[in-house]
Amino acid sequence: MKSRFRWPLTASVLIIAVAFGVWAAFFRGPSEKCKPVVDILEFNHAQAAKVSEKPPDPNNPVPTQAEDLIYQQWADGLAERAQKVSDPGLQVQAIQLAQLASEFAAGLPGVRAAVQHRAPGAPPPPQVLGMFALNQRIADQLQQLSQACKS
Repeated sequence: MKSRFRWPLTASVLIIAVAFGVWAAFFRGPSEKCKPVVDILEFNHAQAAKVSEKPPDPNNPVPTQAEDLIYQQWADGLAERAQKVSDPGLQVQAIQLAQLASEFAAGLPGVRAAVQHRAPGAPPPPQVLGMFALNQRIADQLQQLSQACKS
């Protein structure tokens, strides 16, 4: 009689353990240390969509002065969210991301001026190449944060 009772009990415990494991792995969401990072990544995605709403102008690829505000709001939003990251390793990455974004937003007027004063057919000014490099560093930082907090 004992062995007949033990098998269903063991099977039930195993089913509950597997169900809990599946729930913990797929449905629980990000850990507490990653919630602010996920907020940063979601905010960045939303701001990227906002920037992409306006179709690019092939004659003037540099954002206009009016669009500078969107980039400044993006940089400010990243800085605000980076301050909420409490994990030391993630906080360093989040703050670096916010600093890079701020540098990017601050550099837009200089890039615009350099492009406007460029001779037709001349190679891109160094400021443009610098912004491409800065953009790549931002993308790398976002990728690192995303990898650190995969959900």
